[in-house]
This record gives sequence, C-alpha cells and structure tokens, in this order.
Amino acid sequence: MSEIRVEACPMDIEKRHKEQYDTLGYVAFDGLLNGADVDAARRALSRVVRSMMEGIRLGKGLIKEAPPNATKNYAGPRVERVQGECVLHFESGVDPLALAETHVETAFRKVHNYQDEDPVFQTLVALPKVRGFLSELMEQEVVLKDVMALSKPPFIGSEKPWHQDNAYFNWLPLTALGTVWIALDDATVENGCMHVLPGQHKRGPLRHHHTIDCEILPDRLDASEAVPIELKAGGALFFSALLPHQTPANSSSARRRALQFQYRGTTAYQVSPQEFGRVFAEADGIPASCALAHENG
Repeated sequence: MSEIRVEACPMDIEKRHKEQYDTLGYVAFDGLLNGADVDAARRALSRVVRSMMEGIRLGKGLIKEAPPNATKNYAGPRVERVQGECVLHFESGVDPLALAETHVETAFRKVHNYQDEDPVFQTLVALPKVRGFLSELMEQEVVLKDVMALSKPPFIGSEKPWHQDNAYFNWLPLTALGTVWIALDDATVENGCMHVLPGQHKRGPLRHHHTIDCEILPDRLDASEAVPIELKAGGALFFSALLPHQTPANSSSARRRALQFQYRGTTAYQVSPQEFGRVFAEADGIPASCALAHENG
C-alpha cells in the first residue's frame, strides 16, 4: 500500500481506512472539524488558559517549578489548580507571571487534563467522527484515557522527539490504545507538524531513553523515512500508540496548536510499571518504557 498522507474527511470509516491503519499505523483526514468547530475549540482553549492564570490571582491555582533533574521538555514552570486536575505547562525559561494576558496564550506549551474545563471539549471527545472513527479503526469500543492541548509558540516551540505513546503508559494489550491529533492551526513542516514512520508500529516496542525528553534510541530508527503530515486547521491524524512519531521545533512566526485525545479500548487493563516493562520490551527482554528507561540509554 502506498503511503497515503491526507484525504478529505469521509462520512464513514471504510474498509480501506482500516487496512491503512493496520498497514501504516495511521490515517489522516482534512476537514474533520469545520471552521465553526475549530473556532469554538480555539475560544474554549483560550478560556481554559485564562482561567488557569486567573486562578493564581484568586488563590485557586499555584505555580510549580520543575525539579532540578527534569529533562528539557519538562523543565519549564507549570500552573496547577489547587483543586482539580488541569495543568498548564510553559517552555523552559518562561515566567508565566511576567507575561501580559494577551501573551500567555501564545507562550504556553501544553494543557493537560482539560476535558472537564469547558463543555466544548466534553462534546469533542465524544464526537462520532472522533471517538467513533477511532473505535472503527481499532475495531473495538474505546473510552477516553487522556487529553492534552499541545502548542508550539512561535520560534521557541520545542521539538518533541521520536517516541511511541505506549512507552508512557502501563496499559495492555499494546494494540488497545490509539490517539486522535486535531490541528487547531494549519500544521506545517515549518511550525512543527506531526511526522510519522509508516508501518513501523509493526516492529513492536522500541527502546526509549531520557535526553531532552523520553525518546526512542536513535539507532532504532531511520528518520530519513519519516513522512510529514501537514494538516489544515480542523484536520486530524488517527494513529496507533505503537507508531513512532515526532514533531520538530517551531522555526516560524506562526504558533501551532493541536488537541490530542488518547483512548483505550474496553479490553485494555492497567498494570504495574514492572509488569508493563516485561511486555513493552525488545527481544533481549530489557524494558523499553519511559518509566524504566535508563538516563541516556
């Protein structure tokens, strides 16, 4: 099968989409969300970010600095609610309190666990063409596991190196997890669109180590085979949690925002990091997961 990159969003998932998901590890659609949906999601994300910052002033939130041993991508400060699970992350070197209100929205790096912060997101994660499409591709019912809003601020948005999503979690079986990544801005090579290694999910677990982030050991893959998935705002990438993928740094003057919804099949079950490491391992049996990875391999 040829490496189909992006096609217009279909009304329904067809056999050929399932075949591509199985063979290449992903499918990508333009126009999953229409312009009104994209605008609504952008406004909702802005409300969440402003609310998180306002929470500091009202005593409902606090700023936490990263621990001294944090990797580069996790070395920035974060804003947490005193009550609630939503977390707002910034790039290393950014002082959230020094930012003007209008600059906060272009400077944050990630928002985690925001699904209950705004009704717009509660609707999006349950859309038939979001959760339903992934369920069809994975051939099982799925439930929401995790949500992130990922932003690459202009010029300073950092690289997310090559990784497999499974490496971060302790859920089995490995094939029972999948991700939907929705562009809220046009995602280009210059501003950090998603890159994938088609078909490499079939290799199974690849060993990860900690550098600027938790990433696959460089000798485990050939990055020259990478396919950039450029999407218009509202486009979406559906992919297996075993598919190696990355996003480069933002070298442009345009920010790049995306919503990432991760789902698990109803057959999935959580295990201890040690038990997971026995499954998420290469042929030599050494655990390949982030939790059990050794510093720099």
